[in-house]
Amino acid sequence: MPHPIPTPCPGRCNAAWRKAEQQLALQGTEHHLTPQWGKPVHCLGCTDRAQVQLGELPELVAAIWLEALNGTPTKTTGTIGRVSTPVWPGQAARLLTDHIVGGMRDLEDDIRSLRDLNARRTGRREGADVTAATRFLTAHLPWALEHHPLAGELYDRLSGNPASQISEWHRAAERFTSRDRRLEHRRVPCPRCELLTLFRADGDDYIECRNINCGLLLTPLEFDEHTRALASECRGIRAA
Repeated sequence: MPHPIPTPCPGRCNAAWRKAEQQLALQGTEHHLTPQWGKPVHCLGCTDRAQVQLGELPELVAAIWLEALNGTPTKTTGTIGRVSTPVWPGQAARLLTDHIVGGMRDLEDDIRSLRDLNARRTGRREGADVTAATRFLTAHLPWALEHHPLAGELYDRLSGNPASQISEWHRAAERFTSRDRRLEHRRVPCPRCELLTLFRADGDDYIECRNINCGLLLTPLEFDEHTRALASECRGIRAA
C-alpha cells in the first residue's frame, strides 16, 4: 500500500515558510526554508502544543473568572469624536470567558455530531462544563487533528481547525492574565496597519503584529527589509 504524500503542517510553525513560498510564487524570490511536515496532518510539535494548551485552559479560565469576580477597572469605550460609554467592571473578563467556554462547548458538540456520539450534557455550572469539555476534547484530540473536516485549515483567528481554535483561546487567555511569553517590542510601524504593535516572542521564528484587527506575520528578513525601507524614506524626507 503506497504511503500518503506528506503535506506541510497547517500550524503557525510554518508561517515563515508559507510567507517565503508566497514571495517565491509572486516575485520569484528564492528561499532556503523547509516546512514542518504533518504526521499525517499536524506536525508532532503542533500536536503536543495543542494537547498542552488544552490542558491549561481550565486554570486559565479560572484566572479570568477571578478578574470578573473582582471587577476589571472601569474604562470607557468609543472612538475619537464620539461620546464615551462607561464599561461595567468585569465586562472584559466576562466576554472573554463567554468566548472561550462557548467555543469549547461548540467544538465538543461538533465532534460529537461528526462521530455520532451522544449529545453533550447541558444545564451544568460553567466550571463543570469547562472541566467536562476539556476531558472530552483531550480524549478526542488525536482524532480531531487528523480527521476533522477542517483539520488541514491554516491557523487563523477565524479558522475552524480544532488546534487553531485551542491556540487562539489559549493565547487570548494568556494575554488577558498577563502570562504571555517574554515579548521583544519592535518599535517600528506595522507595514499593514501602521501601528507600533510589532512583537517577537521567545522562540518564535516570526515577528507578529499584536493589533487584534491585523495579525500580520513577518519573517526576520521581511522585517529587516521593512525597517530599511522606512529608514530610506526618513532620509529622503530629511534631504528634502
